[in-house]
Amino acid sequence: MTARKKQAFRQTPWRVQLRVTSRTVQVTVALLVVAGLYLAVNSRLADAGRQVLVLEDQRETLQRGNSELMAQLAEKTNPERMLERAASLGYKPADPDEIFYLQVEGYVPPPAFVAPRPPTSRLEGVSRLSPAYTETLGEWMTRWLTPD
Repeated sequence: MTARKKQAFRQTPWRVQLRVTSRTVQVTVALLVVAGLYLAVNSRLADAGRQVLVLEDQRETLQRGNSELMAQLAEKTNPERMLERAASLGYKPADPDEIFYLQVEGYVPPPAFVAPRPPTSRLEGVSRLSPAYTETLGEWMTRWLTPD
């Protein structure tokens, strides 16, 4: 049908060189942009990793400090040590006849604590599901297969 036409003349060499050079420059610029993005992402990632390491070090330091403070508190609140300190301050154990209870009129004590029931024992025998969802697959199959 339509035959391909043959080019009657060749491109000049400087045009071919210009085309090759421009494509090479385009590929080089694209690679430089990708490399720049790669470096930017990696520098942010390295910075975030360093911050994580610093925060973990701070957490370990704080945990160590908390442990030391808890040990000091345990040492100071040791019952034997507290009895010695109370004796050195002049305190002594009270005898039952030395204890005086003060009654305050109008005081209503808080109600006694009643522990809640565990979730499994709440409403025993009563299901929270709709009756439509309490049938097992076997029961449904039996009901479906048996004629009424």
